[in-house]
Amino acid sequence: MLVGCVFALWAVCAEHVSISAQTAPTSNEGRIISGTVLSAASGQPLEGADVTLNDSKTDTLVAETNTNADGRFLFPRLADGKYSLRATHRGYLAAAFDEHDGFSTAIVTGEGLVSTGLRFTVQPLAVLYGVVADDSGDPVQQARVSLYRQDERSGTGKIVRASAVVSDDLGNYEFPRLAPGNYYIAVTAQPWYAVGSRTLIGQENDTSGEKSRSPLDVAYATTFYADVTDSDSATPIPVKAGDRIPVNFTLHAVPAVHISFQIPSPERGPYPMMQLHQDVFGSMEAGGMQGTTYMPRGDGKTAPGMTTVELSGVAPGHYELEVQSPRGEAGRLMSVDASSGHQVVDVGGGETLVNVTGKVAMAGGGNLPPGLSIALTPQQGEASSSARVDKDGGFEIRNVRPGTYEVIPTASDAAVAISQATASGATMDKHMLKVGNAPVTLAATLVESSATVTGFAKADGKPAAGVMILLVPVNPGGSRELFRRDQSDSDGSFALKRVIPGEYTVVAIADGWTLDWARPEVIGHYLPDGLKVSVPAHSKDIQIKDAVQVQLK
Repeated sequence: MLVGCVFALWAVCAEHVSISAQTAPTSNEGRIISGTVLSAASGQPLEGADVTLNDSKTDTLVAETNTNADGRFLFPRLADGKYSLRATHRGYLAAAFDEHDGFSTAIVTGEGLVSTGLRFTVQPLAVLYGVVADDSGDPVQQARVSLYRQDERSGTGKIVRASAVVSDDLGNYEFPRLAPGNYYIAVTAQPWYAVGSRTLIGQENDTSGEKSRSPLDVAYATTFYADVTDSDSATPIPVKAGDRIPVNFTLHAVPAVHISFQIPSPERGPYPMMQLHQDVFGSMEAGGMQGTTYMPRGDGKTAPGMTTVELSGVAPGHYELEVQSPRGEAGRLMSVDASSGHQVVDVGGGETLVNVTGKVAMAGGGNLPPGLSIALTPQQGEASSSARVDKDGGFEIRNVRPGTYEVIPTASDAAVAISQATASGATMDKHMLKVGNAPVTLAATLVESSATVTGFAKADGKPAAGVMILLVPVNPGGSRELFRRDQSDSDGSFALKRVIPGEYTVVAIADGWTLDWARPEVIGHYLPDGLKVSVPAHSKDIQIKDAVQVQLK
């Protein structure tokens, strides 16, 4: 609808504001939400930004408008309530008001509450781009370029994969529409001219064979910015709003390594699945190789009933070789130091991959929530192993590497957590499972969230908007799944939803979004000034009576 006279405050004759039919004015409507959309990089107002207003409780559209030449917007004739704002503009990241890590500040209208003069900043899109070339300067086509970012949402600052693209015929790549943050880039590729040479068992130390190997038997090592081949030495790329940063790569061809091993020849059916992995920022990712050759007979060196497998075109480096049986038998995991030449691996050595089976039940004997699954998340890295839980509560996670894992249950429409768990074949400490070389049987009792914890944050006796609200379990070093976060709204209110029963402390931290809040040594500094909260089983809504005092980062 057309709204005119109200905009005289801004010396503008009229502005189009579309009001949803679901929110037709009632007799007590008369609140206003207004503000200016600004570029976070330049501070300049943005004309033509699309601003939407939604009811925070129902997430239904209330109204929509576009900013005027001064970047201003206005929503008149609103009822008392809580509203979410969202702005979009070409060349900028779409965002909710004061958004951080997917959380935002809702605007609350009512007597004595300020809902006008808002400064709504949006981030210009950033771009990382560049060219992948070889030592001669020729473009490397079809190179896989992977983008990683430092993830603040996890509370640990771990580095996770964000995106991946393939270089074009000129070696160009681009990562558009990036938010500010710290990024890393890695490139994997194979030389187009590379030709592998087969080296048989028993010939790996033959110098004459090394001298006669093809000069085209080469490979590119995975290369991280800036020109290093291991992720620990990678250089972060700080990206600010609106940045366009060129990041070029030169790949160096080096003599390829060959890795061979013997496996039992299958009487029928497929060969075992073989995967070569390398450590990338704490996670094991697929390592590059040009091909796999099976030699069941005819080389004069393979033992009876065995097949020699050779992996060719491998760049020098440290890898893990995983061999999985197609018949469901336990797989094997071997460490391979592929420094040069030919490496022979004994697949009978190394570590055994194990199967983790188990059964879960709800506390009190209730029905399992739909879409329930169990995941094993390693303490380091991001790669998890998981399995769906059947209707009887059973599950099986196959080929699990030895290590320490957090056992995390997830469901489609509910928040669940482990209240009790026991394991045979492994060590279980609360919800942390230490897997060795023996099969594991796990039994766990789950509890479902039922509570919403609400309250207000204040600073110097006044409502504090836009601060990070964190619900910290009594054991911060335990399950990260028990933490809950929110961002305070314009009246200082917050709601921590789907809280698992237990004992907690609520803290409010100004500008706390970049903290490694899930690390006990970090969050422990703020706990003494937080408020204790007890969430009994089967509780619904818990209102914190005292205001949570805001602490500085």
